[in-house]
Amino acid sequence: MLERHEAQRCEDARWARRLRLWFVAVGGAVLAVAVGALLGVRVNTTPSLPRGLYVASALGEQPVARGDLVAACPDTAAVQRLGRYWTNGRCPGGTGRPNGVRPLAKPVAGLPGDTVRVDRGGVWVGGRLLPSSAPLVRDRAGRPVRPALGVRVLGPGEYWLHSGRVPTSIDSRYAGPVRVVLERLRPLWTED
Repeated sequence: MLERHEAQRCEDARWARRLRLWFVAVGGAVLAVAVGALLGVRVNTTPSLPRGLYVASALGEQPVARGDLVAACPDTAAVQRLGRYWTNGRCPGGTGRPNGVRPLAKPVAGLPGDTVRVDRGGVWVGGRLLPSSAPLVRDRAGRPVRPALGVRVLGPGEYWLHSGRVPTSIDSRYAGPVRVVLERLRPLWTED
């Protein structure tokens, strides 16, 4: 009888230790996410950029430059047109998206004043063909997508975002230029 009681006490102590460990682990994870968010750490899980952690910083006085990695809000018309591709986030989402949408995190390929041409062969910025830029006519699920075909000169405050990592990246080929650049991103830790 005493042995059974002692065994039960040991089992209870092990269970209590595991429970404490679980609470410490979950609490630590929540604290890490909260501190990371306060310090401007962003998580990228999409294939458009190397998956990993990025540090966000304010744009400040330095203008956005070609090649900068930025987080930017898509135009609400693009959100409406490409609604199924957006997840909830901090950018305005327009009608039917009261929770907003996630910003696009992409490199800047075109700046105000650049001429951008989008045709079935790819995207040309300032006469240069961007790598892996041929727009798709169907997404991975076989649904039609409508790339922004044509020629345009980027106006003041307009930027063309392009990720050449994967052909299915939702960038300016489909969403058009962006006007609201939220922040610059710098890789902190990535898979690549």
